[in-house]
Amino acid sequence: MSETIFASLIGATAVLLGVLLGAALPWFRDAQTNKRNAHYLAIRMVCILDQFLDECTNVVGDDGLSSNEVNAEGYLEPQVSQPKELPLPRDVDWRSIDHELMYKILSLPNRIEHDNRSIAFAAENSSPPDFNEFFEKRQYSYACLGLDVADLTQELRSKYGIPMKKLDGWNSVQYLENEKNKINMRKEDRDKRLHKELGV
Repeated sequence: MSETIFASLIGATAVLLGVLLGAALPWFRDAQTNKRNAHYLAIRMVCILDQFLDECTNVVGDDGLSSNEVNAEGYLEPQVSQPKELPLPRDVDWRSIDHELMYKILSLPNRIEHDNRSIAFAAENSSPPDFNEFFEKRQYSYACLGLDVADLTQELRSKYGIPMKKLDGWNSVQYLENEKNKINMRKEDRDKRLHKELGV
C-alpha cells in the first residue's frame, strides 16, 4: 500500500472519528442531563407521595368521632378532610422519567377526583346517625389509593436509587392493608347474609 493511500485512509478515519465524536458528545451530554432531571423529579415526587400517603392514612383512620364522641346532634362526622388534589411540581421535565411511571403519577389527580366524587355520592345515599355507607366508602377508597401510592413510591425509589423510608415502628402500608381487608370481610359477610335472606 502506497504512503499516499495510507495517509488518505488515516485522514478519512480521523475525519470519521471527528464526525462521530461530534455527534456523540451532545448525545452523551443530553443523556446525562436527562438522568439528572429524572433523579431530581423522582426525589420530588417521592417526598410529595410520602406526604400524600400520610394524608390517605389519616382519612382511613377517621371513624367520625371527636375524642371518642359523636357531634352535638349525636351523629358521626368527618374529623379529617379528604385531599382535594395532588400538588404536582411544574418546574420539572416530565419526559425525563420512565413513561409508565410518568403515566401513573400524572393520572393520580383524576383518580383522586373520581374517588372523591364516589365518596360524595355515597354520602348523599347514607343515613344518620352513623353514615355507614359514607365512612366505609371513604375509608376503602383511600386505603386502596394509599396502597397504590405506596407501590408507586417503591417503584420510584427502586428505579432511581432513592433510600427507603424509615418506618420508626409505624407501618402505614400494613395499616392500610389491614383496614382494607377488614372492610372486604364486612362486605363479604353482608353479601352472605343477603344471599341467605334471599335464598340464593
